[in-house]
Amino acid sequence: MKDVSIVLCPFENNDSFKRVFNHIVIRTRYDLSRIEILVIDNNTDPDLKRDIAEFVQENADLCAITYIENNNEGQLAHAINRAIEVADSKWFVYLSADNTYIYDPRWLQYLIGNLSDDDYEAGYRVAGTVTPWPNHLSDDKHFHVQGAVFIAFTEYMKKNTYSADYPFEYSDVMHSARCLEQGYQLKHLPRIYAHVGQVTKEWHESNRETKQYLIAHLHGLAQFP
Repeated sequence: MKDVSIVLCPFENNDSFKRVFNHIVIRTRYDLSRIEILVIDNNTDPDLKRDIAEFVQENADLCAITYIENNNEGQLAHAINRAIEVADSKWFVYLSADNTYIYDPRWLQYLIGNLSDDDYEAGYRVAGTVTPWPNHLSDDKHFHVQGAVFIAFTEYMKKNTYSADYPFEYSDVMHSARCLEQGYQLKHLPRIYAHVGQVTKEWHESNRETKQYLIAHLHGLAQFP
């Protein structure tokens, strides 16, 4: 059993996936032998799938890597569920395989240090960037953990897979809503920045200097190496 399962789901963005993968193995100050990377290949094009499979094989000696073809079946929600099925760890970390950028090698220690056993006892199950959003499930459950970068307890995820009714849009919203409905809590991590907005070069350069956010997801970050 590993400490952490890190999930990446490439979908017609192989170059971005490879960049995020390399960020993980190069910019992570954590014992890689205690990490497993779960690559759920959502590509449907045979050449793209072959490219990912070969890349995974080439990097198989860096850490424990599991490769699974999903062929975009059930879109993103089902792909994450495939990862949940095989994850063998205490913590489950999902990173968008596109516009995720790791700014500080302490990012993973920060995530797991802020979803601790004490947090579990306090009722927290999922953590990341908590934002308001109407979720169409419950009028008083208007908050969710932004799905591009998050951490959760693997045991909890295995009991609470993603809904097939929301294969892509609102999948994170509805997953968070069900968490709240069960009486659990979502934890906001202020040094994670996961939003759907567009990055500027100025914001990126500033955060590279200050490291206010250890890891971020914004549209456009894929352009930066």
